[in-house]
Amino acid sequence: MKRILKFLLWLPALLWYRVIWSFSAQTAAVSGDLSDRLLWRLMALVSPAFAGADAGTQNAAVELLSFFERKAAHMFLYFVLILLLWLALLPLVRGKKQQVYLAVVLCAALAGLDEYHQTFIPGRSGEMRDVCVDLAGAAIAVLLVAVLLWAARWRREGRRSPAAWLPLGSCALLVVAIAAVPMSFSELPPFVWALEQFVPDFPMLDSAAQTALLAALSPILLEVLFLAACGLLGAGGVLSAALAIRKPLPAIGVALGLSAVVSALPALLWHLPLLSAVSLTVTGWTIGIVLWLLSELPYYYP
Repeated sequence: MKRILKFLLWLPALLWYRVIWSFSAQTAAVSGDLSDRLLWRLMALVSPAFAGADAGTQNAAVELLSFFERKAAHMFLYFVLILLLWLALLPLVRGKKQQVYLAVVLCAALAGLDEYHQTFIPGRSGEMRDVCVDLAGAAIAVLLVAVLLWAARWRREGRRSPAAWLPLGSCALLVVAIAAVPMSFSELPPFVWALEQFVPDFPMLDSAAQTALLAALSPILLEVLFLAACGLLGAGGVLSAALAIRKPLPAIGVALGLSAVVSALPALLWHLPLLSAVSLTVTGWTIGIVLWLLSELPYYYP
């Protein structure tokens, strides 16, 4: 029975890597089209400023954000993969450090193999930069789980610290700052540089057209940053609760309540998308709670 369980624990990691492999097997044209269509639908769903913009502004927003969407997708895929590899290694390897080291080595090897696989696909290439992006997602997962393991040890020792609320407090300040502080992206040099790099038609526009496009894109990017901060707020709330409170159920209640209020109020006060803000906060909760549950598993496989 134990042997069967050990085998079954590898299935999620193998199936997830099969998903990664299938994405890599798409040609550049198919992959780019799929990525852009998904981003377009997501933006239309969560961003009122995007939904109300003209077609030219929407195209520019998608072209600008698609690069970051693809890199974020790389990070997410390997964020999940390393967690599944770690789960599979729990009953096989003794010692938390050894489990993490082996999961990192396996994840790096699989990332390299996937990039090599892409060299055989029309229009695709294998780049070390993408391997680094993949491993950055894996590193974030390892760091968060390490913090939660540390928090679990604190709870078992009956210790608390007021500093545990720093993740929630920092994310709350970020949400409020983005919502409350007037921000014109047209005045930010990195924003102009990004448009020049990722929007092919932008350098060919005259000065007046460039200024108009910058002004039209600014509210869209403000909403994107605000919603991303709401997602961080949800995850940060769960992390703070895990660090500060001993009992899981009250901790989750406090985390959900505080992060919901902090995401909803700025949206109401500064006319930002309320439903999208709450949805991204819930997504952050979900990720935080899943990581929290995973951090408890090593105590069942000492």
